[in-house]
Amino acid sequence: MISIVKGYRCILAVSDKSSNDKIDMLKAMGAEVHICPANVAADDPRSYYEVAKRLHRENPGSIYINQYFNELNTEAHYKSTGPEIWDQTDGKITHLVAASGTGGTISGTAQFLKEQNPSIKILGIDAIGSVLKKYHETGKFDENEISPYKIEGLGKTLIPTATDFDVIDVYEKVSDKDAALKARELVKKEGIFAGYTSGAVLQGVQQYADKGYFNSESNVVVILPDHGSRYMNKIYSDDWMKANHFIE
Repeated sequence: MISIVKGYRCILAVSDKSSNDKIDMLKAMGAEVHICPANVAADDPRSYYEVAKRLHRENPGSIYINQYFNELNTEAHYKSTGPEIWDQTDGKITHLVAASGTGGTISGTAQFLKEQNPSIKILGIDAIGSVLKKYHETGKFDENEISPYKIEGLGKTLIPTATDFDVIDVYEKVSDKDAALKARELVKKEGIFAGYTSGAVLQGVQQYADKGYFNSESNVVVILPDHGSRYMNKIYSDDWMKANHFIE
């Protein structure tokens, strides 16, 4: 959308895990989209990380956004999302629950909130198959943690410097199936048409609640980062859900 308004050429490298709805939307807006295999190592020349770098080299004058290692990613949420949440809760927030992908949203928001009140708990959501939770707990990158998973925009198979692990208190991992079912439950019970990653975050909230993280005095803010219209051919398709054995 920024490229359209500014008159820029927009070239995107995305993983083949991205929904067709997302890819079709990008193409409809004029973006040049390169689809890359998701289940390869981050340093594999076919990965969307490396394809983006190659496209940058091949297009003189281009800007490589590099959202996983760009401090402006985190700063944007420090300046916007954090203050918005603090103001809208009148400073009464006790817990923030957010997905951790690049880490920009959760980290920047957490940095601001903890400056206002260090006792606010920052609860991260990770995916089964991602390395972030173990890295947060041990400081070690463990390749044995890596396995294919379907949730988009959550977790990582590398360690993004845009993530400030020091301001995140704990991580909880969620499964593909639970996340998909939770998103479908949310729209039916609350009329909130959220996406796959939002379902993962809400499932994480449920798991945190089951572990006793909240009480009657808690004021929990949950960031739902994606919209259901991006997943009509995935979690909101009964055929896709059946093919992945998420429903009978």
